[in-house]
Amino acid sequence: MKLDDLVVRVQKFEEELRKPFVGRDEESRVIVLALLTGEHAIFIGEPGCVTGDTIVASDDGRLFYVEDLAKGLVPGIYVTDFPVFPSGKATELHVYDVRETYEIITEKGFRVRGTANHPVMTRHGWVELRNLKSGDEVRILARLPSPQHYAVIPHVDRLNVKYGREGSKVLDKKTAELLGFFSVRGRFLNEETIGLEMKSNETMLLRKVKSVVEDVSGSDECFVTSGRGMLVCVSAYLVRLLELLSDPVSGRVPKLVLSSPSEVSEAFLRGVFESADIILGGGKPYLLLRSESRAFLEGIQLLLLRSGILSSILDCEEGLNGCKSHELVVSGGRNLSVFLSKVGFISEGKSRELTSLIGSSELGEDPISDFGWDVVKSVKRFEDLVRVYDFHVPGTHSFFTNGLLSHNTAKSALVRRAAELLNAKFFKYLLTRYTEPSELFGPLDIRALEEGRYVRLTAGKLPDAQIAFLDEIFKANSAILNALNTLLQERILYDGFTELRVDLWTLFGASNEVPEDPEIQSVYDRFLLRHFVRPVQEDMWRNLLRASWELEKQSSLSLKRDDGSRLISIDEIKKINEKLFEVDLSGVEGKLLRLFAALESRGIHLTDRRKGKSLKIVAANAVLSGRMHAVEEDLLAIKYVAVRDWEDVEKVSAVLAEELRTPFKYVRELSEIRANLRELYQYVKSLEGIESSFVTAKFENIERELEITKAKVINIIRDSQDSQVLRLGEDVLHLISSIMEIVSKKVGKVG
Repeated sequence: MKLDDLVVRVQKFEEELRKPFVGRDEESRVIVLALLTGEHAIFIGEPGCVTGDTIVASDDGRLFYVEDLAKGLVPGIYVTDFPVFPSGKATELHVYDVRETYEIITEKGFRVRGTANHPVMTRHGWVELRNLKSGDEVRILARLPSPQHYAVIPHVDRLNVKYGREGSKVLDKKTAELLGFFSVRGRFLNEETIGLEMKSNETMLLRKVKSVVEDVSGSDECFVTSGRGMLVCVSAYLVRLLELLSDPVSGRVPKLVLSSPSEVSEAFLRGVFESADIILGGGKPYLLLRSESRAFLEGIQLLLLRSGILSSILDCEEGLNGCKSHELVVSGGRNLSVFLSKVGFISEGKSRELTSLIGSSELGEDPISDFGWDVVKSVKRFEDLVRVYDFHVPGTHSFFTNGLLSHNTAKSALVRRAAELLNAKFFKYLLTRYTEPSELFGPLDIRALEEGRYVRLTAGKLPDAQIAFLDEIFKANSAILNALNTLLQERILYDGFTELRVDLWTLFGASNEVPEDPEIQSVYDRFLLRHFVRPVQEDMWRNLLRASWELEKQSSLSLKRDDGSRLISIDEIKKINEKLFEVDLSGVEGKLLRLFAALESRGIHLTDRRKGKSLKIVAANAVLSGRMHAVEEDLLAIKYVAVRDWEDVEKVSAVLAEELRTPFKYVRELSEIRANLRELYQYVKSLEGIESSFVTAKFENIERELEITKAKVINIIRDSQDSQVLRLGEDVLHLISSIMEIVSKKVGKVG
């Protein structure tokens, strides 16, 4: 096959590789460059993780504590098939142990605790937890779908047989209502008796609760203790049933309620809110539910979202007036009206009371008009060993965590997809300091060992792979790192007894951090290509859903052409690799040397080895563009070779923008302008409704600056004559127009 045909096919391969991963063009380019050169690449910046008490949602509305989905799994990467909400499919579950975590709490009380680099959606795109500050706006999901199927009560058949009952096998509305009331007012008195706290003026409620108990347990052995302080019900069956339904972790909403349809969870809420206070404050009514357990209120808050009710959690400040409880508040005319229609109370009296207050009060507008955003109230850092969890969600990359929208990256999925498209043997593993060599390189052949031969069974292991992905590669112990050093450099596995030449073509690594240990530096240097991964930006977020939908329509990640053949094979990639050395580099050698000097002047040092190998990357970039001669634009690929850590990323970008006469310079300038305009847009939106001479004068200055910026952007587009610059420039001009529309209204120049 001619080289031109192969180049067209590898271009199509790159296009198909990145198709389901919106915003991952650079990662796709790094993978293709690594494959064409036969070099190794590393991605710095792992997906962030959340603590086990985080509630996540499936796409059908069921809620789960993420640690329950992990079912006690030890640190590692596990294959999963979990449909997350918003609509997507998690293909992997990552489990780590970490010593540093960050926790954010919003003004409405939504809370997420996770690793420092765990990204959540903000007004300015995806931002890591450690970079969030008080006042930042984050995306909340104020409505959840309802599960369609009732939750089966575990072991209930045996319970019914033992006590001769014909109770429900699923959590139904009656049982959920009693469970909700018991969660707030009940306790186990002994193995056959429960107690439910009652107030002296709750005569009608008392009769209703007794009726519910009789319906659920089939027993009428309930009586009120002296002073009418407690309803006591004697029923060993009821005690066992409530034990099955209650969450083993004290102070949480029962798991079966979290996975039940809205009609059941609303019945549970009805029982819970029977203990809430109805308060008229500032002429407006609100519901106030108190609990010593914040985790319980967090579960209640999410169940309310399932019914379209937005609430707030107010945290108890330790030592403040002897405060012992947290408070959940439901306020606003819409929220209270929906609460009455969907949830209500067990007692008719409380329903009438709230109905009367809503009807007679000056409610005004709901305090929350946009259910999409909330404001960060606090950010805390913790230093303690905790287990954290992360879903890998290709396509959308996003998933629901305790009410907020969180994010993962897609590095391992990109590599796996590349291997699938090439039909190459693929190996993937998460490394820890406890990883044994046999886990990577294969176990010893016991039969051969008995014969005095030292042989490893390498089938399905790293020596058998053509493409490999090693997660947390620098966490490995010295024995594995030493073996990898030789493997990466010479494609030879040497473990002290044997030498085995392997077929490995390219190895991809991933790490949370750049290694500082001198002993690991040699391994890090073996990765010619280095890419520092950032979350997908907000302007690409909507396209994620479309890409996810397209991915779901595919029968597998292995895309094939209509004739059944693959786009390209690993052997054909190797043929292109042989042609790299025929690329004419004479036109860029002088410029490349000046680039090295400019980088050195900024404190960015490349070893002689990396300088020499960088020519392969330049040649590969030229071939990808369909040329057998390198031009100045191909030198942009040096950014994947020159960087060592996060600080180098901006330095290298600045040098390339200054030294190269390429569209990159204009793209970088337009990107900076767009970032500033986004902040300006939020600023003018915040002042839009304020009438004052100061604001009008401020907007007049902004209008003049926008005219200057608009002219500058138009000149950049005209000077570059590049399609990529044109697309970005049009995006910036559209943003300027949006800001100008707001500003013009304020200064009286509409139209």
